[in-house]
Amino acid sequence: MTLAEIDVARLLLRARQLCAAAYAEGWLTSPVVVDSPLRQAVRGLADLLGGQDGRRGVPTVDDLVSFACAVSDDGHRASALSRLVPYADEKQLSTLLAAGHAIDEEYQRCRVFTAVAPRASAGQLAGMVAAVHGWTLARDRMFGFVSLVPYLSGADRAAAVDAALDAIEKNDWFYFVSETIGQFAPHLTAAELDRALAAAARAATDEQDRSNLLTRFPSLRPTTWWAEAVSRAATIKDGNLRAVTLRDLAKQAPVEHLDAVLAAAHAIRNGGARTRALAEIAPHLPETRRPEVIEAALAALLATPVRDELRHLARGALLPLLNHDQVATIIDSDSRKRNEGGTWLAAVAPYAAPEHLVAAVTAAIAPHQLGDPLPDLPMGMRHGFPRIVEHLPAGHRNLAALSAVSIRDQIGVGEHLWAQNLALVAGYLTPTQLDQVLASIDPNGPPVALSIAIEHLAPHLDHDQLDTALTTVLAIDDEEGRGPAMTAIATHLTDDQAERLVAAVLNLQDPRILAETLTAVLLYAPAEQQPLLAQTILTAASTIEDPEDRAGRLLALAAAYPGTHRGTALARAFTAMTALPDATAQLRMLDLMTSLVATEHHDATTTSPPDQQAPDSATT
Repeated sequence: MTLAEIDVARLLLRARQLCAAAYAEGWLTSPVVVDSPLRQAVRGLADLLGGQDGRRGVPTVDDLVSFACAVSDDGHRASALSRLVPYADEKQLSTLLAAGHAIDEEYQRCRVFTAVAPRASAGQLAGMVAAVHGWTLARDRMFGFVSLVPYLSGADRAAAVDAALDAIEKNDWFYFVSETIGQFAPHLTAAELDRALAAAARAATDEQDRSNLLTRFPSLRPTTWWAEAVSRAATIKDGNLRAVTLRDLAKQAPVEHLDAVLAAAHAIRNGGARTRALAEIAPHLPETRRPEVIEAALAALLATPVRDELRHLARGALLPLLNHDQVATIIDSDSRKRNEGGTWLAAVAPYAAPEHLVAAVTAAIAPHQLGDPLPDLPMGMRHGFPRIVEHLPAGHRNLAALSAVSIRDQIGVGEHLWAQNLALVAGYLTPTQLDQVLASIDPNGPPVALSIAIEHLAPHLDHDQLDTALTTVLAIDDEEGRGPAMTAIATHLTDDQAERLVAAVLNLQDPRILAETLTAVLLYAPAEQQPLLAQTILTAASTIEDPEDRAGRLLALAAAYPGTHRGTALARAFTAMTALPDATAQLRMLDLMTSLVATEHHDATTTSPPDQQAPDSATT
């Protein structure tokens, strides 16, 4: 650098330090016009630096391609290259493919080939085919050829199909073989398909594999195969796996084979698995056959002990098929099974007749009544009771909601679950009851739970109650909790309340929380204030120490407010992304940035005068 360049760099450094200090003093965060000439001058300097960043450094797709090519880890580099393919022009596509060829790990190279293949030229396809022929692992050759075959023709296609089948036959990993055949099947002749399925059969080494072999490819099998398939399914020892296999066969079986499927289901000894099999097969039977099978499934469920670990799953499969009287038999049975712990009632509630559900709830909470505090519910009922409220008759929901709110101190995980449950019951509370709930919220309580509670209460609050809720939010000491709570309430506020909220947001001291919260509430601020608030977000986000948080907040601003600050935000986010030591974090930021960069340059090229060109460098 020359002495003049060093002097400019020092001047910029001092200017940025001055702006950072001004931000810390609150000079750059006020949404109102300030009278002090010094403050106006500093704000102008901050705007100038932000504008210079935008003009000098808006990243382009070329910059993203260069960045992706330099990612150190093979897997993350393959992901980065692949995700840029939809945004690349022909020259950039060639660069991405060349970088893919340079990846050491064959599987990761294959991922890039798969992404590029739909847009590749004949020469590029030939290069990829030649590369795949030289790969060491049969699994990777299998993946490679199968991903390229749809884009080949003539002799090249025939050779690639044969090479793929050869790789399939040499691969003994059933999962990979079966998934590949599912993708490859539409491109095979009958003889080629038989060859692939035979290889899959050889790779199946356990019951799970054999179940998948039966259920994965029924549409590819001849009709003569079905009798043998059902017979093999009936020999599966694990009851639950046999139930799932028979269900999946029933979905596609010719009607003449459904009796055999049913017989195999009835033969399952485990009650929970038998109930599940019958319940999940029933919808695939002719309508006239369903009632008897549903009755058999119900009988099996009622005879299955509570300790059967499949009983809850089987009951969930059966309930949607039952009429109200049949559901009532489950209510009667399960209400006498004390080991159920109360979870059964929440499970049956959506399917029960209103009068049956009221009677069941009344019995379950006795000697208490709906509307009373419920101090001694079984654990399962404590967690399930709020989910019951919406299924009760309208005249009972308010009292049930009031009881649900009272369970607050009994829930093992504390305020968080209680706050989440407000989403299920707040809409049934009266204004007076909502006042009581608001009054019970402690601003110094668990901050995350508080923000969840505010989020679920806010849609049901009137103007005065929202004032109360906002006051509670603003009284939260911990900024980690206050910021999310501000975000949760913002969408429900009136204009005057939103102004109050924005003013409070600007008092946040942590730049990450300030940037995150102000981005979330930006669109609720008066339109004339939004450009200045966007500048505040840009300034705050730019001072975040952690580069991933810094990039994330800058990209959130670019996505939420595509105004004059977007280019600067993208430039600074790109700089932060390049500073990340973790490739996983880099990939996350690249995912967020790619469409924004493409949109920014599309907008720039369609709106700029002919003699201006969009910036092509990510230097900041």
